[in-house]
Amino acid sequence: MTDVSIAVAHLVKRFGEVEAVRGIDFEIRRGTIFGLLGRNGAGKTTTLECCIGLTKPTSGSVRMLGLDPSKPHDLGLLRPRFGAQLQTTSLPEKARIGEVLELYARYYGLRPAVAALCERVGLGGKERQPVGGLSGGERQRLALALAIQHDPEVAFLDEPTAGMDAYGRRVLWGEVEHLRQAGKTVILTTHYIEEAERLCDEICIVQQGRIVARDTPARLIARAGGGSTVTVEAVGFVPSDGVARAGRWHHEPPAGGSDGGHWVLATEHDPGPVLAEVVRAVDEQGAQLRALDMRRATLEDAFLNLTGERIADEREAGAA
Repeated sequence: MTDVSIAVAHLVKRFGEVEAVRGIDFEIRRGTIFGLLGRNGAGKTTTLECCIGLTKPTSGSVRMLGLDPSKPHDLGLLRPRFGAQLQTTSLPEKARIGEVLELYARYYGLRPAVAALCERVGLGGKERQPVGGLSGGERQRLALALAIQHDPEVAFLDEPTAGMDAYGRRVLWGEVEHLRQAGKTVILTTHYIEEAERLCDEICIVQQGRIVARDTPARLIARAGGGSTVTVEAVGFVPSDGVARAGRWHHEPPAGGSDGGHWVLATEHDPGPVLAEVVRAVDEQGAQLRALDMRRATLEDAFLNLTGERIADEREAGAA
């Protein structure tokens, strides 16, 4: 049995004149939590839709568990083996949560375990509540329950926490950890940096339909995060001698014409020893230390350095 759950090769998808996916390649090993990270419109959802047979590639190929989801026969064999939580799930508004779960369970020939599944996704006690009365986050959690109730080998989660509150995100993150422990393969699309860094074993950063980087979160940060920064606000301090060679220093003048300003060090070294050296230098110069701050590089720093874009910009603009 092959160790690869998903294999995508030279994937291209055009919608008229728009090339949404422009030659994407990746393989996902079984038991991996794999993230497609990028801004809205980067091509993440289109790639996922090609993987689950909702959209046929313009060119290139997709294989899931050795089968081709673009072929109706293969897709029929695959449907019991994967689950998908899409950004939007259309369900009868007047149907109750329990009725929807029972109906989907019958599709897979399962005996429904409605109460246990509702408890698992944070909908415990709401089995008789109509779908039309659910909040956006509750609908997302119901969609998650529908995606996992048949214990699929592969789960596709497309922007799963968009519109969720903090409680819903914690439920979703806990369920992804549960799937990891069970040895399942998960493909997660997201534009939330924290979510990708917290959940994913591997991340592909996607920009304008192409993969610009792929690695573990830690290695992406180490490779493209830009190191760490140390900010020193001290009257009478000037970087000199050994501390000057710790990295790139620049002086930021004070705001509002006050005295001093502060020095900022960008360093690729382990910031702990560097911080100790800075404190020693401040003391040796007899400077008056007012503030000292250290900031390690993050996945958002790596994303910015690789793409020239900030995902935070669109979140602040209200993007879902």
